[in-house]
Amino acid sequence: MRSGCYLRAVQEADKGLLFEWTNDEETRRQSFSQKPVTWEEHTEWFARTQADEACRHFILMVPGNGHESAGQECAVGVLWLVRDGVRGGNSGAYRISYSIAPVHRGHGYGTAILELAKAWMIAECPDCMEIYGEVKAGNAASIHCFERAGYRRAADSIPSGTSNSTEDGGMPFFRFYAELTSERILYFRADGGEKTGIGHLMRCFTIADACREKGMQAVFVTAEEEAGVIARKRGYPCRVLNTDYRNMDAELPKLMSVLREHAPVVLDSYFLTEQYVNALRKNGHPVVWMDDLAEQGFAVDIRINYNLYAEKTGHIPHIRQSDDSRDIRHHDKAGGCIHLYGPSYAPVRRSFWKKETPVREQLMTVLVMTGGSDPLGAGMFFSRLLIKLLPDAELLVVLGPYAERKEELRAYAKQEKKIEVIEGCSDLSDVMRRCDLAVTAAGSTIYELCASGLPTIVYYMADNQRMGAEAFARRTGAVNLGDLRSDSFQTEAPKKLEAALLRYSAASERRNLSRRMNVLVDGKGAERIAEKIGELAHAPSLYSDV
Repeated sequence: MRSGCYLRAVQEADKGLLFEWTNDEETRRQSFSQKPVTWEEHTEWFARTQADEACRHFILMVPGNGHESAGQECAVGVLWLVRDGVRGGNSGAYRISYSIAPVHRGHGYGTAILELAKAWMIAECPDCMEIYGEVKAGNAASIHCFERAGYRRAADSIPSGTSNSTEDGGMPFFRFYAELTSERILYFRADGGEKTGIGHLMRCFTIADACREKGMQAVFVTAEEEAGVIARKRGYPCRVLNTDYRNMDAELPKLMSVLREHAPVVLDSYFLTEQYVNALRKNGHPVVWMDDLAEQGFAVDIRINYNLYAEKTGHIPHIRQSDDSRDIRHHDKAGGCIHLYGPSYAPVRRSFWKKETPVREQLMTVLVMTGGSDPLGAGMFFSRLLIKLLPDAELLVVLGPYAERKEELRAYAKQEKKIEVIEGCSDLSDVMRRCDLAVTAAGSTIYELCASGLPTIVYYMADNQRMGAEAFARRTGAVNLGDLRSDSFQTEAPKKLEAALLRYSAASERRNLSRRMNVLVDGKGAERIAEKIGELAHAPSLYSDV
């Protein structure tokens, strides 16, 4: 799957572009009907298909490339899916057609659009059991795309005159099938946006990526469209329930209507209730719970707490230390629940896995990270302090998507030429490799920093970060500056930071901290989680009789 590709619904503004693509010479030559399409015919077809509930019409979007400006998206292909009324009236089958824009052919987008078609139809049409496409025997490029996307070819060839298309051009063709009933499907129920932050979504994306590599189709379910947009742009179909994420029990009827039978559901929310979890399991859905707070227990199939402090919570009975000192793994087979505990289960993208980069002798570049919104102005506080304490160092300050006081920090960066403000970066692995030290809030970024081996000083500014900061300092020997919200932070933190910088000016100290961090998180947590989820993909919940 090409990174960053996703499907969006066709819009009225796409009509002219689709007309241009439809009448491309190669497109017409490979189509079953080869005659050019007039604007009147195209307009009538466009209006009819947009109004037809039996049609699904998508545009393939990709990140900007050589034809567009960096960071911009562009439309590179179109996908049609029509409910099949020919094959015995089987409403569970959809016929697929697609086309890639002439300038974008030969870059793997044909395979990408066919792969995405399976996931999007699983999400959009719970009644869709099968999708299939018909390809002329001479269309080697399209045949290759269907095969690479995992579609099954039905026969060596089918004679002309038997196509389900209106015309078949008098040439033998192949049919390619994808049986969606045989796909291993799982759902992620998570939210994200300006009000809630995007940490829950981001870690679910990492786990979903690992599940996709193991042959599973992941579908996201969110309460609000804001999170849906984020999920789709990460390449995942998303069903938006249009509900209140704080009242999850009320959404249960809508949720059940979009889930496929017996598919596992990964739950990542602080607003879960016992009623919600039990309703899923009574309906045969295995449940995977991302448990951060460790305050109460639900009857689930897999329980995950990858936090550094997981082994100290004591809320799961009979916890034992595994042979692998980096984590705790407890498999309570008698109860049917698998506990995946400790930082070796931290879901970290592969780009953060440490590469063999030597620690530089001098402390030259410091990374400052403050989370998604930075309501307390940590970015400004640490920028001013570090400029004073390290006048010769370069500062890279990351602004989250919802960061407050952005203009103030941008203005300060223009004044102090040693500061570089980084915005809109979804993957900071390359930024981390440029740095010698990080100062960060104790959120999920800690695990990316551990996997990348970047020596780190932490602080916290939320209750759910405190235990993480304390455990990180305890297990690595790193400096914890304390609670940014406290009255004493403004006076005590500068002294602690000055002492820490003096300590980490020595390359040997940074090298030792880097090694201790990397021992905690090797980056393969998402793969370990995906392995366990894969075992549930077609199994009914062990607690289905709750």
